[in-house]
Amino acid sequence: MVFDSCISEQHTYQVTQQLEKELRLTNLLMDCVTDAVFWVKPNARILYVNDAACSLVGYSREELLCMSIQYLNLEFLMEVWLQHWETIKQKGSLYFESLYKTQAGLNLPVQTTVTYMEEDGREYGCISIREIKKRQPESFQFQQNPTLDIVETRKSSEPCKSIFPPGSQLNQVFKFIESNYNQSIGLRDVAQAVGYSPAYLTDLVRRHTGETVNHWIIKRRMVAARTLLLETDQCVNQIAEAVGYQHEGHFFRQFRQYHDTTPHAWRKMQRQVATS
Repeated sequence: MVFDSCISEQHTYQVTQQLEKELRLTNLLMDCVTDAVFWVKPNARILYVNDAACSLVGYSREELLCMSIQYLNLEFLMEVWLQHWETIKQKGSLYFESLYKTQAGLNLPVQTTVTYMEEDGREYGCISIREIKKRQPESFQFQQNPTLDIVETRKSSEPCKSIFPPGSQLNQVFKFIESNYNQSIGLRDVAQAVGYSPAYLTDLVRRHTGETVNHWIIKRRMVAARTLLLETDQCVNQIAEAVGYQHEGHFFRQFRQYHDTTPHAWRKMQRQVATS
């Protein structure tokens, strides 16, 4: 009996040592991956990050393990995440574009892939993100100039100048966005409408404009939102719904990110300027 017990303890020790060795090897391999990797629970709580994730967002591993993804993702909404989670469980993975905020306060546009994993009855999500490198195309010099957009919005009685680049091979893309920005659309909807895969369309739009598809959707929504803020007395949740947002909080965050102020404050400031 004692001999059998010793054999059993030795076997357990060997198994434990092997598991620890495999875990160290797995962590070593993950730290060699260039993409930032986050392992999360279904509630978006962070369980593991690799070195690339720490480098990208500027937090230490210890700091990140005390966070959830909502502290990093500027567009995070728990109800949207839960919808994503159900889709991930059904399809195995989900690809989308989003914005992550670094410790230094920079907003990084990233490509995000979430893969569903299950082990011993527990669910996990492996989030792999890669920064979208912006580069200015030769064919179209686009400048983000909120002040210019504000001036154009004030002159609503004049013919509205399109925010989209003229004479582009992306006319069908921009036409679809123009016709549907006030609906709940995203990259996949635009890609399906023009007959491209999301990945191909992402690359195509970025090569020609230096921006993402979601950027153009948001920019068009912001123009419409500013017009409604100036010309109507609609409340923010009404405006959010009118320009394509399902949740007021999502609209509020994107408006603040784009204009460095809230919709209420922007409306008040512009009306004061108009009457001065």
